[in-house]
Amino acid sequence: MAYQRPTQRELEAARKVVRQQELDRAIAEGRLTVRTMTAEERAQSEARWAAAATARAGRRKGSQYR
Repeated sequence: MAYQRPTQRELEAARKVVRQQELDRAIAEGRLTVRTMTAEERAQSEARWAAAATARAGRRKGSQYR
């Protein structure tokens, strides 16, 4: 059977596995801390997300009339 080059999806899946292993190792070694967002951080994040969505909608609407 001839060599078949891996697909981009397969290459990305392999990179994801390596990246996840590196994250797990960093957490285990104490180099990385994972925590949940506070209520205030969540509110700030949602406000930024809503503002960005509004800006995207505005740009999209304006380009229809060109």
